[in-house]
Amino acid sequence: MTHFDFKEWADLYQVDPAAFELRREAVLADYVASVDESRRKLLEHTLFRIRMTRERAKSPLQAAMEASNLMWESFGKLREEVGKLESTLNTNPMKTNSLRLVSGGTTGNQSPAALASELPVEHESPTPTGKVIAFKASGKRAH
Repeated sequence: MTHFDFKEWADLYQVDPAAFELRREAVLADYVASVDESRRKLLEHTLFRIRMTRERAKSPLQAAMEASNLMWESFGKLREEVGKLESTLNTNPMKTNSLRLVSGGTTGNQSPAALASELPVEHESPTPTGKVIAFKASGKRAH
């Protein structure tokens, strides 16, 4: 399925929810059959978990939220694996959300003052010219 027409699917669900489910299952089955054999079992396992989650859910909203949780769980595992790969490929990994001072010929053991003294004068920061605007809360509750 290369093109997804949301309106067509939504209309089908409104008119005949059973036909919608049959078509949805057929599209999923076709896709699973098209996947390489080495990945098919994993995909079938994922679809099974989603189906069981949908069956146990007390409402469509709960089913969607639990499916979303499955997705984020999978994303977290993927992120962990990417982190492991990055740490094995990079002998000097940077921590997430960290800054690194880079200067030619430094070993990284110098003090910030020593690093600053190595910078040419023309690279000094200009005087800030930004304007500070005071923030005033409206007192209204956010969504």
